[in-house]
Amino acid sequence: MIDVKLDIKAIPVPLRYQPIYKIVMLLAVLRYGCAKPYAATFLKLHLYMWALRSNENQQILTAIKTKTRDSIVPWVFEPALDQVITLAVINDFCSRTIRAADLQIEIKEKGLEFLTKLEALELFAEDIGRVKDIGVVPQSLIAAVNKKWELY
Repeated sequence: MIDVKLDIKAIPVPLRYQPIYKIVMLLAVLRYGCAKPYAATFLKLHLYMWALRSNENQQILTAIKTKTRDSIVPWVFEPALDQVITLAVINDFCSRTIRAADLQIEIKEKGLEFLTKLEALELFAEDIGRVKDIGVVPQSLIAAVNKKWELY
């Protein structure tokens, strides 16, 4: 009989797929992509997460914000967003609230403090900077543009 030994090696998971990265991006979107009280619907959060996947997607969302574009290409949902929000709520960074008959995710004081500490340490600076570059896109504009899809 052959003696088989398995030597299992750890497989590193890239940072952008780790939960802490997704939580930081969620907090950044709520803080820099939303007006006070720093709350957003799931549609807005999914769209921002899509925009942060590539520079081309970011340019599309920026063009929508500046109203140089009034349509959007087909985009995809962030598959882990619900789990990320759950982790953020469990850690008291965010809360779920009903506002204007919509479920919204709102950043809490602890989430703002955590984001401020990360920025002071210059962690995730490039990614948080990308959210700041996009800035606040009104929910009404997102809803209007989402009704118009283009393939290019």
